Amino acid sequence: MSETPGTLRLQKSTLLDHNIPTATIYTAINTVELKTIESASAKNGVFAKRDITIDFEGDRESGRNFLLSFNVDQPGDGPLRVLLNGRLIYERPVRERSPAPIPLALDYLKDGKNELVFSVGDAGWSFWRSNTYYLHNIMVSADVIDASASIAAQTFTIKEEEIGMFESAQLQFVPECDIKKAGRLVVHLNSQTVRNADNTTQEVPNVLYSGFPDCGVLFKTDVAREQLRVGENRVLFASQGGQYVIDRIKLVVRQREQEYPTYYFNLPREMYDTLDAGQGQLRVTMTFTDYRNQKTGEVVLNGFVQSFATGDYAWQAVIDPGILTPGPNTIMVAPHTDRLDIAELKIELV
Repeated sequence: MSETPGTLRLQKSTLLDHNIPTATIYTAINTVELKTIESASAKNGVFAKRDITIDFEGDRESGRNFLLSFNVDQPGDGPLRVLLNGRLIYERPVRERSPAPIPLALDYLKDGKNELVFSVGDAGWSFWRSNTYYLHNIMVSADVIDASASIAAQTFTIKEEEIGMFESAQLQFVPECDIKKAGRLVVHLNSQTVRNADNTTQEVPNVLYSGFPDCGVLFKTDVAREQLRVGENRVLFASQGGQYVIDRIKLVVRQREQEYPTYYFNLPREMYDTLDAGQGQLRVTMTFTDYRNQKTGEVVLNGFVQSFATGDYAWQAVIDPGILTPGPNTIMVAPHTDRLDIAELKIELV
């Protein structure tokens, strides 16, 4: 019998852990001045009428708590009217120099350009008088969500043999967060190419999870073989609110039990009787491709184990006739080193 086992690799464990660095993600809320006007005046009289018009940009998705604030030189008796995109939001006399900020309702706002118009009511029966408000420090502000730090990506490497021996995998992590403030957490792993109806293709992320995990509790989610790739893999964490410290991240890959090749050889009855009578020997020889490094392992013949350790180019041993059987016999080689390269496994009568 002569066979070429090739490269045999030692499987130290069926579980492989890929530890991934901690990731911190958060969204911040900052008060931003959307528009400021140093001073302006609104007037309503018999011979003159002047309104104040202010434009500003708004984004209802990233902004909240929109406010209009201003000061006046002197309190007045006439009503000051304020329209937001044509809808009345304020109409009253300004009795104090620094009135309370006026909320700008989200329902009245637009994404993009918005318009504020300040006007003054008429003077009534005193037609010879004019109502005038001198406004200073006019400001439109909003609390704007800063999502620049809401996404974090980490990478890890998968070897080709891990994919070949893949049985299952889990992504594990502990989300440290404040349950009252934490928003939705989304986890992506790599991406996949999807073909559209018009025959074009696009890259779509593999969503492993989207939801609200328990803060401080180990979280596990399954990973399919198709979602992993040989070489660099990228896992992405994204928060839609609050802060998360994603700790103790690791991908646990479970592999199939390593099965080393088993070879069969037939021992004719006449040859078996000859060996049993001590009139010959059956010898096993392994020839290696590496003659410099130490090679260790075991040869399993019909279930009987013989260990070997050598730094030579080849290893030989005489097979005990007592473990042989007439007819079919089996032999297997299992490595004890990380890698064992066998050019030839031969059994011969000597």
